[in-house]
Amino acid sequence: MNIIVDKSNFANELRLFQGIFEKKSLKDILENIKLTASEEGTLELVATDLEIGLLSTIPVTVNEPGTFTVNGRDLYELISRMPEGLVEINENNDLQIFITNEKKTSKYKLLGLQSSDYPLLPEGDFSASITISAKNFNSIINKSYYIISPEMKFSLGGALMTISTNKLEIAATDSHRLAYLDYESEFEVQDEPLSFIVSRKTLLELLKICEEGEIQFTFDKNNLFFKYKNRILSSRIIDQKFPNYKAVIPDRSEFETIVSKEELLQMLRRILIFKTRNNGVVFQFGDNKLILERTTPEKGEGHDELDIEFNAAPIRVAFNGNFIMDFLSHIESENIQINIIDEDSSFVFKPLSGPEADSEEEVNFIYVVMPLNI
Repeated sequence: MNIIVDKSNFANELRLFQGIFEKKSLKDILENIKLTASEEGTLELVATDLEIGLLSTIPVTVNEPGTFTVNGRDLYELISRMPEGLVEINENNDLQIFITNEKKTSKYKLLGLQSSDYPLLPEGDFSASITISAKNFNSIINKSYYIISPEMKFSLGGALMTISTNKLEIAATDSHRLAYLDYESEFEVQDEPLSFIVSRKTLLELLKICEEGEIQFTFDKNNLFFKYKNRILSSRIIDQKFPNYKAVIPDRSEFETIVSKEELLQMLRRILIFKTRNNGVVFQFGDNKLILERTTPEKGEGHDELDIEFNAAPIRVAFNGNFIMDFLSHIESENIQINIIDEDSSFVFKPLSGPEADSEEEVNFIYVVMPLNI
């Protein structure tokens, strides 16, 4: 293979693949990226960890077609640090890959592996795909992925994505809190709604590869496929049953109050400087004030208060403060609404759309948090 490629474009595309490679892979070749240059003047990049895979195609000057695999992290680190301009990549079927810049002042050799040993990616049929707004889909992912712990497996290791006629929904939970989001669009789904558990890693990779425009989505018996411009992300379906999340969403509210997002976020950042096991913070609603309190026997105590509109009987409840900070850190709106039933029930937090929250005007978002035992 012999190709010439623009360094910046190549580095930017290679960057998108870095999350695919596992730090400790059972197979050395899974740490590699597969490169295939065709006579049509394109370079195909492929990486997989056997659970998810990414394929991308970029235009290059192809002097000699060919294919090889090489360590994906090493290649990205090298290309991203090469001088600006064109880069020549040469491999003569001996798995020695020579990389030089235009002026031949930077010369490097990497050792590759046979591309014939690289796993094949599943192929999706996009002839009857569903079109999704990249902007809204990214907004949904950004507001839900952080609930899914990397250590969680099976049903709680991903978010439930449901597509029905004219609606897309995503729910994520760690059994202590729940993020539920939906938005309406012109989806056409025959018969029953489509539901899939999408892994946390897949959601994070989608955030990287998709920006403005549209995503095409399709699936087969075992895999999900997301196509965005020159990129296709494939993901193995998690074959588990997702918890009945709708059962934990309160169907009523006794009290509601509106709170400044930024003021509450700063209060939590101050009061959480004392680290403890559950990061519990007491929230007291009453007399038109929200008071946050925290006591740590070894380190000290904190008291912070904020003026709000709340004229009902006082409510005293504790939450994991980090859970509330997560929510506040992933929304753009200036204010939030808190729906309350009583001290023993889950609280519902919602962003209120404003002039700085364009995506939130289209995406419905509720965040349900269970209180801690005081």
